[in-house]
Amino acid sequence: MAVARNVPAPTTLLAALPVVDIRGKVTDDKGEPLPGVTVVVRGTSNGTATGADGTFTLNIPETAGTLVFSYIGYVTREIPLTPGQTNINVTLQPDAKALEEVVVVGYGTQKKENLTGAVASVNMAEQTESRPITSVSSGLAGLASGLSVNQGSGRPGGDGATLRVRGQGTLNNSDPLVIIDGAVGNMNHLNPQDIESISVLKDAASAAIYGSRAANGVVLITTKKGKEGEFKLNYNSFFSTAKPSNVVKTVSNYADYMELVNEGFSNSDPNAKPIFSQGMIDTWRTNEGKEPLKYPNTEWTDAVFQPNLIQNHNLSFSGGSQTTRFFGSVGYLNNPGIIEKAGYQRYSMRLNLEANLKPWLTVGTLLNGIVAKTDIGTNILEDVFTFAGASTPGQVLRAPDGRFGSSNNPEDDPQANNVLHRLYSQKGDIRQNKLTSRFFGKLQPLKGLSIEGSFNYVFDDQLRYQQPVFNDRWNFLTDAVATAGTGRSSVQNQNNKNYQYYMDGLVRYDKTFLERLAMNVMVGASQEYYKDSNFSASKLDLIDPTLSVIDAGTMDAAAGGNATDWAMRSYFGRLNLVLDDKYLFEANLRRDGTSRFATGSSRWGMFPSFSAGWRISEESFYNLAWMPDLKVRASYGSLGNNAVGNYEYQAVYNAANYILNNNLFVGFAQTALSNAALTWESTYIANLGLDFGLFNNKLNGSLDVFDKRTKNILIDLPAPLVVGNASIPKQNAAEVQNRGVELNLTYRDQVGDFKYNIGGNFSFVDNKVTKYKGDERTINGSNLIQEGYAINTQYILAVERIIQTDGDLGLVQYMIDNAPVDPATGQKRNPFAAYGTPKLGDIMYKDLNNDGLINDADRYTVGHGTAPRIFYGFNLGFDWKNFDFSALLQGASGLQTIWTDIYHTTGVRWGYQINQEVADGRWYTGRTDATYPRLLNYTDARNTRASDFWLQNRSYLRLKNVQLGYTIPKAVTEKIKVSSLRVYGSLENYLTFTDYKGFDPEVNGVQYPTLKQALLGINLNF
Repeated sequence: MAVARNVPAPTTLLAALPVVDIRGKVTDDKGEPLPGVTVVVRGTSNGTATGADGTFTLNIPETAGTLVFSYIGYVTREIPLTPGQTNINVTLQPDAKALEEVVVVGYGTQKKENLTGAVASVNMAEQTESRPITSVSSGLAGLASGLSVNQGSGRPGGDGATLRVRGQGTLNNSDPLVIIDGAVGNMNHLNPQDIESISVLKDAASAAIYGSRAANGVVLITTKKGKEGEFKLNYNSFFSTAKPSNVVKTVSNYADYMELVNEGFSNSDPNAKPIFSQGMIDTWRTNEGKEPLKYPNTEWTDAVFQPNLIQNHNLSFSGGSQTTRFFGSVGYLNNPGIIEKAGYQRYSMRLNLEANLKPWLTVGTLLNGIVAKTDIGTNILEDVFTFAGASTPGQVLRAPDGRFGSSNNPEDDPQANNVLHRLYSQKGDIRQNKLTSRFFGKLQPLKGLSIEGSFNYVFDDQLRYQQPVFNDRWNFLTDAVATAGTGRSSVQNQNNKNYQYYMDGLVRYDKTFLERLAMNVMVGASQEYYKDSNFSASKLDLIDPTLSVIDAGTMDAAAGGNATDWAMRSYFGRLNLVLDDKYLFEANLRRDGTSRFATGSSRWGMFPSFSAGWRISEESFYNLAWMPDLKVRASYGSLGNNAVGNYEYQAVYNAANYILNNNLFVGFAQTALSNAALTWESTYIANLGLDFGLFNNKLNGSLDVFDKRTKNILIDLPAPLVVGNASIPKQNAAEVQNRGVELNLTYRDQVGDFKYNIGGNFSFVDNKVTKYKGDERTINGSNLIQEGYAINTQYILAVERIIQTDGDLGLVQYMIDNAPVDPATGQKRNPFAAYGTPKLGDIMYKDLNNDGLINDADRYTVGHGTAPRIFYGFNLGFDWKNFDFSALLQGASGLQTIWTDIYHTTGVRWGYQINQEVADGRWYTGRTDATYPRLLNYTDARNTRASDFWLQNRSYLRLKNVQLGYTIPKAVTEKIKVSSLRVYGSLENYLTFTDYKGFDPEVNGVQYPTLKQALLGINLNF
């Protein structure tokens, strides 16, 4: 040990050597100076910190080899020095793992390392920087495990998605609870660029604090807040072009169309007179492409879907001092859509303000407002697709001079619709004004103790103004008006108001005992009240058709209105314990009472949960260098759902007609029975999770398995005849179970200046109805609900083949020859009596129950319901010098549904479209390789029964987003007084890989499609 006493300490030795001054500057990845960065000589205590401008000066020995730069939230860097070097500039990159360390949970935040529940976090601020996200819900696709996102429409202002957390757990409303800055809200009314982060609470441990409304999961949204520091100004803007992601092509050659209609009617009745004469067919063929106004061959999707320019602008500012912090923004979105008269404009404003009035008192407010206008055509978009299908290619939708067309062929249906004429059959708009406000205060009278309170007020007002417009429809072959635009002038107003009041109070206490046991206790109470009202009025025969107010009408005034309300009161609490930073425990308890249930025990529900975790990697015996982080966690608890009408437990009366002395009178009667025993649906969730980090935490991931059981589901049971015409209320009778697995993986690394990341999430959910109506089943179309099956399992016929040859006809004859005998008559039964005897070109169904007959008893179950069983997302990205690239892929599988409607059928109809693929694949005489049965009159449904022939696989993989950005060098932007300037290009929904034949696998049948978008954008910081 004497040698050790003679060796000088490192700092003493260094101090004796010649020194030099090292100067430099430290900036972040955006070129902004970083104050407070620690700069030390590795292995010594010799160091300094950067100033407000990010610069530093450090005296070091000439022989010092490496400088270490460290700063909270950023990746530490070690820079070797070369001999004679006196200046060094360093850029620090954000530590992605550190950014995720704090996770937003119910009524607070938690360190991710101490989290025991199943929570998925999404950095929404990063997503909205360069993606054309106009709806928050649809922008979440592929970003979080356990969260299924289905964007069923691309309609402007209505392009929000359906969200499911861990599948559909009830037979009623399965939408998750959405909490925005502490209060219930609508995420699609937010400006996406105001959002900082989103947390998805998936298990009972994380969601039980929201009790009776958390059974379907909880989505927590936190908006951006101001931070202490200099004033910052940001401008983000993009312009994008949009077009349908896919279209369903119909037969546009009118001569072919006429022949196909004739063929279909002739196949059903060989003696039927052709709908279209050969002379008219020949006339159209002769003039094909010559005079399109007189002899049109209209493809309706080309005429209706028009590319348009979407624009979005957002200006935000933030900053603060030690006592005051603020964030504000103003946004503008203009989305004209791809269909005329159906656009959407939105102005949004936000101000988040927080102030420390005293060291122990903080107050603040969160204010958000939107002013939106939706074109009146959005009200009839469903009609657009119905009208487009109930139309023919033999009409011009609109002439170059603006006139609307009708069928030019006198043999065609004069009632065939013109979809553009329908869109222009009204004028008006829907205007929305919404204010969301939150006022809060926080009192800290003692160390570790805080008392918080808040009040929220939301007012949403929507006014619809609508008037009819009468336009002529022309036959351009004869250049005459086919249908005159006439009618009674009128005006209609409809006003909907929504009020929401919410207040809560919380007490928190944090205490650490013996420097080992950290305890956090939170108790609170809340109360909320919701009211919806509507009023409508209309009048006909305006004094002047250019007037637009109700008082301008002179006849037939009508008015109506209604209002509903409900309230809830809650008490809740949470206890968190952390021992030695290794052993974790959490307990939650919430008690809810709602006006939707009768006074008494049914009104109140209790929802507890418990969870525990063990950070194995913190144990002294743990010695896996390749896996430096490992934690296991488990949770169990109950949640609730009050998915019932506001007054179903009460006996309510409605207007009803009755006859007295042979005269009709209007009185009041109890048209619906009440059920005072209605109570909460209860969901019980068990969850087991594993969090891990491998290879120096370059690879991070989590694995969860869960069992989710929902009991006391509210359903309609069969009504006894004694109740007469009165409807019976819902009853707590059904049960549903969801089981599944979730996996998240993220890998990040850097090679020189090249930084890259790749990640993904995968979710599997198995759904089953475990209790329903005993052996009774509910069938709605092809959807089946029955014990032992997934919700809305397909219940359909099985197809043997399309009869195309004489050999195939032999199978038909074999069934006839071997048909069972009817014991009542002693005669052979007709095995095809239910649907008709198949002929050449028809579908032959399978006799699955082997009774010798083809009928509904041969139906079987297919698939796993109408929700995807598997859903996933993959992301990758890299940064190199000033360039950045990212891509997001998202998909789903395990979803099969029947698709038969006017766009996908072999039934032909006068004045209706015909699917081009069906026409090309149909059977006709002499063909033996047909992929579709023969065309028939639509009233002959033998080939269009719900069967696996029409079963569609809606699995898909979509390139959700791909983008490339470039940040202008700092040396250039400094000359124009700009902190940073980034330009980027992006593609949204541009590639979809699927076998689905409709518009889009996320869209049911033919509706407003999702949109492909190509955009250019700019992100400017001052």
